[in-house]
Amino acid sequence: MQEHRPFLPHGFQFRPSDEELIEHYLKKKVSGIFIPLAEYFIRDCNLYQEKPSEIWDSHGGPFLNADEDLYFFTQLKKKSSKGSRIDRKVGSSCGTWQGEDAGKDIVSGQSKIKIGSKKRFRYEKQGCEDHGAWIMHEYTLHMPKNRATNYVLCRLRKNRPTGHDI
Repeated sequence: MQEHRPFLPHGFQFRPSDEELIEHYLKKKVSGIFIPLAEYFIRDCNLYQEKPSEIWDSHGGPFLNADEDLYFFTQLKKKSSKGSRIDRKVGSSCGTWQGEDAGKDIVSGQSKIKIGSKKRFRYEKQGCEDHGAWIMHEYTLHMPKNRATNYVLCRLRKNRPTGHDI
């Protein structure tokens, strides 16, 4: 899928900070503000329909360098219509995204105000070639309860041996 970035200069890499992902991309997406060129770097995709390897392959992952990631806007799905718990099962029997940490706050560099959070997940399905092979960082925008959104921005990457993940 090399055709996704035909106009970018050779050697260009998309490497935004956590703060930039929330402030310049997720916040604008949730607010309905057009983000120039964002579709080349952050795609809309339901990360809970297919295995991560299928998403990776269909969105150009095989053409990336080993240290590059894919970025997606996706909507969270709740376990029940009235509850607040999130269902992170993939497909009907394809596995699940298992949380690895409690998450960390992301603050604005200038004001030191909390603008969002980042949580790390690992894909798990015993007996599947994708088991433990994928990491997803989920970025959530900090908003008042009455304005909460179910959109998140996710960074998908291949899992590296222990000590190399960030």
